[in-house]
Amino acid sequence: MGTAMGDPDDLFDIYRKDHAAAALTGPTLAAALSDTVRRSMALIEELCAEVTRALAQARYTTRLASAVTDRSSYVRLDRQSESFRDYLRGWSQQRADRGTGGMHWEAQILVTDHRRTTKEIGIGIAFEWPGQTGEGRKAEGEGSLAFVEFWPTGAGVALPSDARGFQRALVACIIKLEQAGELASVNSRG
Repeated sequence: MGTAMGDPDDLFDIYRKDHAAAALTGPTLAAALSDTVRRSMALIEELCAEVTRALAQARYTTRLASAVTDRSSYVRLDRQSESFRDYLRGWSQQRADRGTGGMHWEAQILVTDHRRTTKEIGIGIAFEWPGQTGEGRKAEGEGSLAFVEFWPTGAGVALPSDARGFQRALVACIIKLEQAGELASVNSRG
């Protein structure tokens, strides 16, 4: 028993070396940051499309709005534009140079019902710092990309690991909008 706890310095050395080896820097970190943002947004788009298919009978469509806001500078951009790609490159390089910095963005998921009424569901997206996940998960490419918080309900989920949780949270927000009379499924009387 005593030997397992007897070498804290050796354990700290192992931690420090592994941590340093896992950390990305410079252009590699900037590219990884930019990739994390793009992959996360693409995953959110896919998950919204799956929710739309699942709610086809209720005739709801869901999609990630094209406008996103960087919460560190409050710059609002169309994520499908060339200016977004330029901004993302600069944003990623800035944070890579500093080694820290906010990685929080605001976005909206647009939900449209059969009456063509569209409501916004606000989300906050905190992007994970690349290279800071455990070695096993990183090697398999399954590290976290982002943490998404749904503002109407306060539900928070990690992506990509909790994709189903993301979809459940989105549906819970839609139900909340229905209950408030802001949206109506094809089956409701609204």
